[in-house]
Amino acid sequence: MEAQLKGISAKKILDVGPGYSNFGRLSAKLTGATEITFVDCNQNVLDWQTERCKGLALDCVYLRKRLDRHDIFELTEQYDLILCQEILEHLRGPEQLLSILTRSLSDGGRIIITVPTKRSERWLRMLNPHYMEDEQFGHVYEFDEPTLRGMLQDVGLVPLVFLATQPHYFVGHTWLIGSRQQIDGSTGKKISKGISVTIFDYLTRYSRHFFELTGSEKWGRLLPRNYFIIATRAPAMTPELDAAVL
Repeated sequence: MEAQLKGISAKKILDVGPGYSNFGRLSAKLTGATEITFVDCNQNVLDWQTERCKGLALDCVYLRKRLDRHDIFELTEQYDLILCQEILEHLRGPEQLLSILTRSLSDGGRIIITVPTKRSERWLRMLNPHYMEDEQFGHVYEFDEPTLRGMLQDVGLVPLVFLATQPHYFVGHTWLIGSRQQIDGSTGKKISKGISVTIFDYLTRYSRHFFELTGSEKWGRLLPRNYFIIATRAPAMTPELDAAVL
């Protein structure tokens, strides 16, 4: 994110389903944004994010919404940068939310999307058939590259960056899910405690260092846990082109 947002400026950021992450605040720091809006269904998450904005030069707004319901249509603001990270896989109709977010982009605005790869999700389910089973906000949609690119095109987004990433989480989650540890599907927060979670932390941290030293992009293609996309709205067709298509 630091590399890809270099040189990009923004005033208003929308962070959709932030969980217990610092990505919204990091993006504001990188882009010079002065306002950030958090959208989540979990009040504890919203309170946590709001508390961490205190003392920063940021106007912080939060909206408590279920993203799988129609109240997301109440969005009326335009945003220069929208973060939609680890959200679409939780929705049975992700294109609906993605279409709304696309319309909420300002002119020249960008949206950052991350989703787990189908390959890594199938791998984890093979290791643990109960992975995300019967969770209220578990993973219900799988993405491979053609599916994701097709969805972007359908909602009017053009990818500027499209990467397979986070091989360290492919390694860490292999251990965490394979050893039957519990995770809150809606926030990614680890519920289990003890030595197995400590092992996960070490595996993730040190494998990340190894992959960075030996080529993260190469390892991302070999062990892709997530797709990382930055996209912008497709240019509107001219009347001549529009008539030709019709």
